[in-house]
Amino acid sequence: MLGDFVFVEEDEDSPGPEGKPAADPQTGNRKTEGEPQEVPRRLENAFKRFFMLAFPLVIGGLLLWFFVIPTVVPAAVHVSGFPGFDGAAVIRAAGLGTGATYLSVNARKVQELLAEHPLVESVKVTKSFPDRISIFLEPRVAVAVGLLRVSGRMQPVYFDRYGVAFMVGQGLADSPPTWLPVVSGLYRDAIFLSVGSRLPDPILPLFRRIGEITDSDPEIWQAISEIAVRWNENDSFDLALFPIGGGTRLLFGGNITAKDIYYALLMLDVETRQGGRAPEEIDLRSGIGVLGRGGAGS
Repeated sequence: MLGDFVFVEEDEDSPGPEGKPAADPQTGNRKTEGEPQEVPRRLENAFKRFFMLAFPLVIGGLLLWFFVIPTVVPAAVHVSGFPGFDGAAVIRAAGLGTGATYLSVNARKVQELLAEHPLVESVKVTKSFPDRISIFLEPRVAVAVGLLRVSGRMQPVYFDRYGVAFMVGQGLADSPPTWLPVVSGLYRDAIFLSVGSRLPDPILPLFRRIGEITDSDPEIWQAISEIAVRWNENDSFDLALFPIGGGTRLLFGGNITAKDIYYALLMLDVETRQGGRAPEEIDLRSGIGVLGRGGAGS
């Protein structure tokens, strides 16, 4: 005789055999009471402790970076200079004391002070937060020299392409080259120059021309001993160039070029070889070389 069977549905969360927690039907892992709440609680406590420690450090770092360093810590000054005007001299000329800070330094004022120095052609001053000052200098470059009376004796005075007299004598470590052209007759009247002053306006185009020729072919001046300026009535001028080792005058207008000089030197060499002696002058002011011999003048 068949007995009565009673079917009882098993609860998924009911304990398994021997009282163990039932396994999760999807993961296969047995559940442990209290575990889901315990792990987030430990993470939350750890985060709170980290935040309590890190917050004062972050605030202190921000205060140091934005307030203390720019206002209290002496600025680090970096100078890109040149021989004859080293970093220490630049800092003194810029008026930057040992206690200068990022906020206390006026970059425009420093730039103006350094621009007044006769050796400096251009200057740029930048500030980098929180404590860096950078100074970039470009030196004046001599393109010509004049022999002038300074302190009672004749001394070389060096001019840049803008006609600025920026150096007297040979006192700098980085002295200009010895082949620079010597310019005489700088002006029709007496002029009084000091270091850092500029020549009168009518003569300035000549120094620009000399600078352009030097940029393209500086070796050309090694063949010329002197450039003599000959003034006309209307403040224009002509030029007489004297080659090294000879007495021939090479006459040009004010708009001289390297091509003109090479043409005159070639013409002088040819005439010397063919005629046996150099002409007294070669006049190229009209664009065509005209020879002058015997008593020919300029």
